[in-house]
Amino acid sequence: MIWRFKSLTTPKKYNKQTRILSGGYSRGRQTKRSIHPPFVTSSGYTVFLIGYSISAITTGRLADRYSPRPILFASALLAGIGTSLCSQIQSINQLRFFLFVAGLGAGATFSVPTSVVQRWFYRRPHAALALAIVVTGVGIGALVFAPLINYLIFSYGWRNTYLISGILYLLIILGSSLVIKPRPLRPQENLDQGTGSSAKTMPLWTTAKALKVPSFLGVAFITVTAILAFQVLLVHLVPYAKDAGISPSVSAAALGLLGGISVPGRIFSGFVAQRIRWQMVLALSYFGMALGFLWILFLQKAWMLYFFVSLYGICHGLRVSAGLGILGEFFGMHSLGELAGIVIAAGMIIGAFAPYIVGFVFDAVGSYSFVLIAVMLLLLSSGIAACIMKKPTTPE
Repeated sequence: MIWRFKSLTTPKKYNKQTRILSGGYSRGRQTKRSIHPPFVTSSGYTVFLIGYSISAITTGRLADRYSPRPILFASALLAGIGTSLCSQIQSINQLRFFLFVAGLGAGATFSVPTSVVQRWFYRRPHAALALAIVVTGVGIGALVFAPLINYLIFSYGWRNTYLISGILYLLIILGSSLVIKPRPLRPQENLDQGTGSSAKTMPLWTTAKALKVPSFLGVAFITVTAILAFQVLLVHLVPYAKDAGISPSVSAAALGLLGGISVPGRIFSGFVAQRIRWQMVLALSYFGMALGFLWILFLQKAWMLYFFVSLYGICHGLRVSAGLGILGEFFGMHSLGELAGIVIAAGMIIGAFAPYIVGFVFDAVGSYSFVLIAVMLLLLSSGIAACIMKKPTTPE
């Protein structure tokens, strides 16, 4: 919703200066038509991502050790109250603070359920499909809540929308905390090492050990690349399409479909991973996203934009599931929640500043081509990295 709020405070006339403002950086002058400088409203989103990242790591670590129910309960309170209090803000600093609190609650909605479901289905039939179904919730949420929030903003104003969103957030996460089953009393770590009495004495992948191996650093790198690319699209796809002669309304509609189109990719990843390893699913997704950025370099017509959104959305969905599945495949269940939190936090923090950098580059060179080529090469190199990564041996 912060993106929609930011759009309401952005100057109506869109030019190079306001383009950079949408990314959070500008040497241009603030116009009189904006309620708040777009830089500071963009910074609210950045603060939210910082809180989200802290929460993803912390709650992931807690989920590795304790029942997910109290973790989600506390997260529901933080996310719901923080979002609702945004309806009462009187200054930008208040907005930043309440969004930071909301982010502290929101991070658990990623690292906790994705680690819990992998523990429950570890080495069971259809484990990959179970993980794929869980991460599908993110895409469905984007498909459902984006138009809902738009409707609420235009019907009741952004203050009431924050209040309603906070209440919905509170009720949904609280409900989830009541129905989610606690993790198995003993995570099935021993299955990583074998069975029998000898398995109990074999070492497990702790977070400290995983952080030292190239395979984990490789997973973190390619995750950062994907999130960076996605953040760039969220902010700059519409102005880029406008430069190509496509109307802003058509471009915004295409962008709005990106999250929804990822849903089939997320589900499909579960079926594919049951036949090939998560590692190969991950590599294919990155090659597909790189191909999408190559395609959009030649953007001219609306149908080309929608083709890009379809291709990228499906590959993005494949990537989300595979990026989590490969952590369990490589490092087992012992520290899965914390490892997932670290990876997503790195991506969120770096990705949050990507639109700012892209805005600066556009201001310097006057074109998006350099940025698109750079992102394409990053995605391509990530696909190659996914192919050559090797499952680490047993930790010492």
